[in-house]
Amino acid sequence: MRNRILALAALLMLAFAAQAAPMKSRVIQPLFAMDEAGLDKSFEWTLKELDRCDASLDIVVLPEFSEVPGKTSYKGFLETVDKYGPVLLEACERTARRCSTLVFCGAIDTSFDVPRNAIFVFGRDGSLLGKYYKEHLTAGEWQKYGLDKSYTEEWNKPFILDIEGVRYMFLICYDFYFYENYSNIARWKPDVVIGASHQRSDPHHVLDIIDQFCAYHTGAYLVRASVSMGKKSKIGGCSCVVGPDGKILGNLYSKIGRLDVTFDPHKKFLKPAGYGNPPAMHSEYIEIGRRPWKYRPGGSAIVPPLSETPAERSSFVVAGFKKPMAAIGAAVGEGVQEIVLPLSCADGKILVDGGVPFEKVLAKFSCHVIMKLQMEGAWTEEMRAALADLVFAYDAQDHVYYSEN
Repeated sequence: MRNRILALAALLMLAFAAQAAPMKSRVIQPLFAMDEAGLDKSFEWTLKELDRCDASLDIVVLPEFSEVPGKTSYKGFLETVDKYGPVLLEACERTARRCSTLVFCGAIDTSFDVPRNAIFVFGRDGSLLGKYYKEHLTAGEWQKYGLDKSYTEEWNKPFILDIEGVRYMFLICYDFYFYENYSNIARWKPDVVIGASHQRSDPHHVLDIIDQFCAYHTGAYLVRASVSMGKKSKIGGCSCVVGPDGKILGNLYSKIGRLDVTFDPHKKFLKPAGYGNPPAMHSEYIEIGRRPWKYRPGGSAIVPPLSETPAERSSFVVAGFKKPMAAIGAAVGEGVQEIVLPLSCADGKILVDGGVPFEKVLAKFSCHVIMKLQMEGAWTEEMRAALADLVFAYDAQDHVYYSEN
């Protein structure tokens, strides 16, 4: 039955692809300026490139931080956002309306009390269709620039825009490095992944790997814009379009300019699925054999690590319960932020409150709550090492801390 469903889906996909109209995309890659004078010049260049767009285009993509295409001080960054942000967004709106094209622009959203890193999506009539907010901020973005990361600390449904029958999903720079997210993106069957980047350190061959991996694993066309680090640079840049089969359809590498690529967003890549199964998208082939319980903890039940949890937090001490596992489950289910686990070791075993194996607790609640491991009694170096190994095996090292009586 499953094979029949996959075969029917493949036939429908191919039939739909045959009817779909191709779309012309353009990625714009400005020079990353190394001083403020160059930054002004690079920004003016970006505006001129928007003015060069015409009605033949269906998609225009600009890099992350398009209003700040160069090096600034941390104070200068937000000053430049205030100076150029409104000018940039007005130019994108004007371009979308004038050319009857979709414009995707990486820029800072200052409409919140705390600014957010975003991709703004303008429709063909210049209207704002939506905004994607970066899911993975670098430490510099929130610690130094003061950008908001609060929305990244809880589960949320992926941001998807269906525009004219094409499903768009989004990634911003650091987002590209979290490959575990690609399988989740693939579940939503995107046609195009829009990427806005400010990548300035990885070599070209590494960026090629990341971009091809993204397109192939999500089953979508990747249309990505970044910044050039100079015409002869071997790092950064790589504004590109990559097909769902992983083929690079065009790449600027370190060129300063624009790249136009036409593709059919509904034309999917189907691969042999093995063992007599009909051809399928890579993501579908992988889903058949996925074993998530064998990998790193993930999903909506996972809480931020100890380093991002407030020092003042609700706590629950697991001691004196006839059924400790039930007590822990109830506490975690109610949203307690920390549980205190009295640990002892006896006969080579690590036990909670004298009875339940600590590994059993980790197997069910690892990374679902901060754990304070209260080590009671005498511990040999061998048992300390065994405890550390157990915590690491369940990937809980960032969600536990130790206390000794």
